[in-house]
Amino acid sequence: NMHGSFMEVLRDVLRDVLSDAKRSAEASGGMKGGDDAAYRCALRRAFPPAIAMHSFTGTAHHAKEILEFEKELLHPESVDDGGRKRRKQKLQTKGMEPQSDERNAEVDEVIFYFGFSHVINHLMCTSEKARRKGMEAVRSIPSNRLLIESDVHAQEDVALGTAGALAFVAQVREQP
Repeated sequence: NMHGSFMEVLRDVLRDVLSDAKRSAEASGGMKGGDDAAYRCALRRAFPPAIAMHSFTGTAHHAKEILEFEKELLHPESVDDGGRKRRKQKLQTKGMEPQSDERNAEVDEVIFYFGFSHVINHLMCTSEKARRKGMEAVRSIPSNRLLIESDVHAQEDVALGTAGALAFVAQVREQP
């Protein structure tokens, strides 16, 4: 499916970024602090500041996979050493406290956003199973990642399309 292919491409790009960062750090004498700077620089060249998944048709599993990839992308050290808890312990052993932006990195650093429209994500679902999986995906996305899309072609239909998408997402998430 296309979601699997999309993840393959993202992983290939990340592999290239890590390779470039490693080469750059080695060229600058392999300084520890330079590794992160080289990685961040290569990351910004390879990925845009934000990626909007237009009319996302993946499942909750696909959304989770993308969000896990984002975590790996933004914080490779926390994935490599067993996660955020161990990173916090490592900082505390050095007599440091994690900065507030490190504790709230999931909120502060966002690359992937997921768009939903009433037309694509509800009306065009051809089976009850597809509709159910789509609704599970909507529920699995953190609120700060949701995009509401009209996904209509005529300018005069934008307000109604947007209202329909908003009502769809609110109903699925059981929010007024």
